[in-house]
Amino acid sequence: MGAKTISFPKGRGHLTHNNREFISKNVAPERISWNRIYKQETLEDAYEICFGQALREYNENQKRKDRRKENYLKEIENSGNKEKPFYENVVQIGKMTDTPVVDSEGNLTEDAKVAIEVLEQYAKTFQERNPNLYMFNCVMHLDEATPHLHIDYIPTAECDKGMRLQNSLDRAFKQQGIECGESIHE
Repeated sequence: MGAKTISFPKGRGHLTHNNREFISKNVAPERISWNRIYKQETLEDAYEICFGQALREYNENQKRKDRRKENYLKEIENSGNKEKPFYENVVQIGKMTDTPVVDSEGNLTEDAKVAIEVLEQYAKTFQERNPNLYMFNCVMHLDEATPHLHIDYIPTAECDKGMRLQNSLDRAFKQQGIECGESIHE
């Protein structure tokens, strides 16, 4: 395998596309079974895992009923504070032109096999490397032009005010030792 680029853009977070409940035009339907699922939880289940206990503790400590939170996921969805319910990154090695999934006969290419190995290792070690980013959905697509991962995660951060654990991407990164605004190009 020659030199390759690595892409790591933010995705839009389309779980129905990632999990093939919706099939777009760029998908080869005959290869959907080639896709690899590393983790699939519903967003609701993931929020319970991440914030359920913290939400119960918060509500137990509220003397006024109007300060209780009924559904933390809905609160984040409606908050307008720039936090998203979840975030997505797409990880890809190579481009359509130098790392196609299949050759002209429909067989898996050697470059794709190497990319799949690297992406699989990345997917399997994501949570260990990112303890404050709860990965609830992760799939590798081999039914499109180039092998790539969709990693969907919820940022979790310890907080002093409000719930002890909250959805906050900036705080999650800071608590992992990553300062926001840092760049590898500086």
